[in-house]
Amino acid sequence: MSRRHTTPTATRPGHPAPHRFFAEYRTLMRVPGFWRLATIGTTSKLAASMTSLSLLLLASSAYSYGVAGLAVSCSTLGQGLTAPLRGRLIDRCPVRPVLRGCLAAHLTATVAVILTVRSGGNATLMCLLAAAVGATAPPVAVMMRSAWRSVTTSTTLNTAMALDASMMGAALIIGPVFAAWLSLSLSPLLPYAVITAMTVTTVALVVIKSPAALAPSTTAGHWLGPLTSSPLRRLLAADALFVMAVTAVDVVLAVYARQEHAAELTGWYLGSLAVGSVVGSFALGTATKWLPRRLLLPALLGLFALGCAALAVAARLSPMAVLMVCPVAGLVIGSLFAVLRTTGGDLAPAGQVTETMSWLSTLDMVGGAAGAALFAYLADTQGSPTALVLVPVLIVTAAAASWRIQARVPAGCAKPT
Repeated sequence: MSRRHTTPTATRPGHPAPHRFFAEYRTLMRVPGFWRLATIGTTSKLAASMTSLSLLLLASSAYSYGVAGLAVSCSTLGQGLTAPLRGRLIDRCPVRPVLRGCLAAHLTATVAVILTVRSGGNATLMCLLAAAVGATAPPVAVMMRSAWRSVTTSTTLNTAMALDASMMGAALIIGPVFAAWLSLSLSPLLPYAVITAMTVTTVALVVIKSPAALAPSTTAGHWLGPLTSSPLRRLLAADALFVMAVTAVDVVLAVYARQEHAAELTGWYLGSLAVGSVVGSFALGTATKWLPRRLLLPALLGLFALGCAALAVAARLSPMAVLMVCPVAGLVIGSLFAVLRTTGGDLAPAGQVTETMSWLSTLDMVGGAAGAALFAYLADTQGSPTALVLVPVLIVTAAAASWRIQARVPAGCAKPT
């Protein structure tokens, strides 16, 4: 009895291939230049994630922890205040001289900080130099979000942004641990050698072959840049409120662990949130075909609000209950960062994508600083469980700000074929 050869339904002409788990990532990996962009993105994020703790440990070797913390704050402030300007330079000027100039100034300021610390120089001077280090950091990580838009389709862009968020989440876990090990086990100078090597490498990779999307815009923009867009201003407000809520959770959980005499769980709390964030953002990249873009941001913010509400309930029960809820509460954090960046790029005026991404980074820092200050005070004076109850209010406000923001199909992305 002969067997008749049959063609599987999924491969017959006219039948669509079945969706496979991770198919979007496999498609993204076939994009020309994928591995180069992924390498630049990962390395730049890892270097950035090591910077704050490395500066803190270096400065504290010669000054008090209070002065060291002030130096870190100055560096962050310098970076946040100048990020939109550096983004505008990338959008409107040739990329190579801008990056080379930033790199030269950044390395000079870094060496000056190290020499000042090693010689026990004036603390005010050291803090000013730390601000210069942040203000001159080459904006490679932000540029990569623009570069992904030039090589992806409207479908694979979501996957690329989810991957970018996953890389950022992983870097925030690995970077500080690596920096602490190098500094405390070997030398406070060694993290700077590693950071410098990674920074120079990423700048060189971009300068050697700048992505087409990073060509300077020939259109003279308004002095306000992308802030002229009302939907984008709403998105920036939602981003600041969201990051404020994320930082609030981190701070309140640390205070909660101390108040409940379970300080040893602090690292587990934050680590569980981070792991949940990485897993959730990676999963988002596999489900882009079924997610309606118009309602995706407020829907994810709603899920985050529910997760934080669950944390508030768990805090009334026990420290171990909080630990069980942390991974669930963190599941959509990375996804929200990815969607905010994707939507921001969609709303960016032509030729102003990098500046728009830089504004999002600045609002991240503003929201983070406000969340840390306000919720540390609330947790200390009103109790951490009460402070946790207020976090979902922030998130719901962010969801209201982002409701029905119209995001166009990225102009720089090719259509799916």
